[in-house]
Amino acid sequence: MSICRLQCVMLVLVLGWWGCIAQGQRLATRKCLEYQNIVVNRQTLIPLTIKPKPIQFEVYNCTNVVQLIVGGEQAKYGEFPHHALLGFSKENGKQWDYDFRCGGTLISDQHILTAAHCFAYGDPEIVRVGEYDTELETDDEYDSDIASIRRHPNYSNARSYDDIALVKLKHPIVLSKHIRPACLWETEERNSTRYIATGFGYNETYGTTLSTVMMKVNLDEFPVSDCERNFKGDRRFKQGVRDGQLCVGSIVEGRDTCQGDSGGPLQVVTNSKSCSYGVVGITSVGGVCGIGNAKAIYTKVSHYIDWIEDNVWGVNAM
Repeated sequence: MSICRLQCVMLVLVLGWWGCIAQGQRLATRKCLEYQNIVVNRQTLIPLTIKPKPIQFEVYNCTNVVQLIVGGEQAKYGEFPHHALLGFSKENGKQWDYDFRCGGTLISDQHILTAAHCFAYGDPEIVRVGEYDTELETDDEYDSDIASIRRHPNYSNARSYDDIALVKLKHPIVLSKHIRPACLWETEERNSTRYIATGFGYNETYGTTLSTVMMKVNLDEFPVSDCERNFKGDRRFKQGVRDGQLCVGSIVEGRDTCQGDSGGPLQVVTNSKSCSYGVVGITSVGGVCGIGNAKAIYTKVSHYIDWIEDNVWGVNAM
């Protein structure tokens, strides 16, 4: 290949990459604004005057967020429209009967963000979005077949680092107030140390039944050193807690995420009017959940923002 041609190829690749960051905004930021508009209903009011000037205003059609899983409470219907469930076939189960052993976050009309360890023992059959109560079927929920799964290339089942993966749905889904992507937290700076975790996991460490209703819980960020003490000697953390991980738990005894919540979002409210959330973390690794002031490891989304953008919207898109 000639030097000139090689330079042209490199230029195309660079332009493709920097297409993710245009006009001072990352692509993830522009997509976030696009998804927020799904619930915006713009209306015009014409005053009854001689020379009326139309007044435009916005009405947000979404479930109001209540600021506030083990020690948590039931979420409101439609409160977390980005929460997804990974459905695994049950052993000796009937067709269309699934175990929802992991969660995830809808981040586009065709992509789910989740934890890589969710696929350690097999791949899910479907992804369900718009779910609130797994015992009740509604018109708002939707099951999608899976086109492909992409784990982070550095992930290893023997360690708890780079615990992040993407699932591409077979077809783009129709978005609505009940099925809507979340925004991605892009920077290392976080304006809050209190987050909301959601899931359908076990309500206690040795429970045998997953919660049928979506649960939510308030959790706090702690110094990484707290989790390093908790996981000292754990072979999964031979390098300690790394930059791509968050130490999150609660100062209130009994609050935690639990098995079955893996891969689900750790989030903050970014726009209360449009009921929008920014996903800060992905539920990754915990100890004995809900016992004492439990702390767990969450994959830090901002640390992997380039990888996410590149594999969802960039030159290496799935």
